[in-house]
Amino acid sequence: MKPKPIAHPVRLTLAVLVAFLTVALIAVTIRAQEEIFLPIVARPQPTPPDGTIPPTATKTATPAPPTPTFTATPMLTAMPTLTATPTATTPPGAPGSSVRFYGSGRDAIDRITIRIDGPARPADVGATDFTIEFWLRAEADANTGSATCNANDGWITGNVVFDRDIYFAGDYGDFGIALNSGAVAFGLSVGSNGATLCGSRVVTDSQWHHVAVTRRTTGAMALFVDGQPDGSTTGASGDASYRDGRAVGGNPWDPYIVLGAEKHDAGAAYPSFNGWMDELRISNTVRYTAAFSRPAAPFTPDDNTMALYHFDEGTGTTITDVAGATGGPSNGELRVGGSPAGPVWSGERPF
Repeated sequence: MKPKPIAHPVRLTLAVLVAFLTVALIAVTIRAQEEIFLPIVARPQPTPPDGTIPPTATKTATPAPPTPTFTATPMLTAMPTLTATPTATTPPGAPGSSVRFYGSGRDAIDRITIRIDGPARPADVGATDFTIEFWLRAEADANTGSATCNANDGWITGNVVFDRDIYFAGDYGDFGIALNSGAVAFGLSVGSNGATLCGSRVVTDSQWHHVAVTRRTTGAMALFVDGQPDGSTTGASGDASYRDGRAVGGNPWDPYIVLGAEKHDAGAAYPSFNGWMDELRISNTVRYTAAFSRPAAPFTPDDNTMALYHFDEGTGTTITDVAGATGGPSNGELRVGGSPAGPVWSGERPF
């Protein structure tokens, strides 16, 4: 009799596995059907790091930004009144006008020349006591030359306003007036001896100032600005005039007074004057010894007036000496040139 066969282990394992998979599939199907019929529940939201719980997200319309409020700029009820820049009311050529230099005095231009010899003329002072005075107006940054105070011919490196120099020394004397860092310098030499007197009152402020220098043959020198003493010293004594008939040689401008520039055009180390001049009077006496009231009107000639220039011509190139002194007049000439071209007649005036 044959024995009963034993079931094969592999087949038994497969049967068990099939049965297990069948049961699992039925369970998954039932779970899926349950989820279909369960109510929909919102998924929980994560809690922010600061621990606050945000409200349930609800989509709402973003509110429109508020309309900005503008403050209207007040309207002008009337146009503002404009103040016109002051201008000279006196036209060139009328009493009270002046002459204007531009500081470009090179090559014998932008200056006034007044011949004092060949023949001799009364504007050549210095053999006796004398006074030279004028009105001046200058701007702050237009005259930057510096004189060498207390030195022979030290005035010549300032901005030259009045030049009665001679080339080299040893033949009578010479003198001049210049601006020294905005103040006034007056120098005089006799032969090789001389001094330069420097004042301290600044005149380069775009205002009119009266300037006067005096010199005695004893050597006493003084300077006044707007009637106030601005320094004094004792320099060389003796005759400081231009010797009559002096040989000119190679320096044709020696026998001249030159206004507004250094007469010999010796170079940039001897700068010219940039500004206005009016009422130049040259006298053969010392007119001022102490403080005085500055003039308030044009000068009137007297017996001590050797030359007087009002600068009122307004046209042409001649300045007229109205002093009426014996041997005169000592007329002058405008030598125009440069850029801008000067000197020019100006309506600016001190009074």
